[in-house]
Amino acid sequence: MATLTTAGSTFEARVLAARLGAEGILTELRGASDGPYPLPWPVDVLVPAGELEAAREILLGDQVDAIFDASSPPAPDDPR
Repeated sequence: MATLTTAGSTFEARVLAARLGAEGILTELRGASDGPYPLPWPVDVLVPAGELEAAREILLGDQVDAIFDASSPPAPDDPR
């Protein structure tokens, strides 16, 4: 397993793990990720070494999509 990133909290780490899992990439969380509450402590997100680049591309694509979604004007019928 290779470290993909370090999340700032258990919640963030679990969201990243779920996103990667939706694409078929297995993850492992290391750090304060086992408790019942989303504590604000760093958690390492690990993926298989052979899927490290694919995982990076997925997360980068999500960031790019978020930027374009935030900057696009709302549709005329959008209540934003």
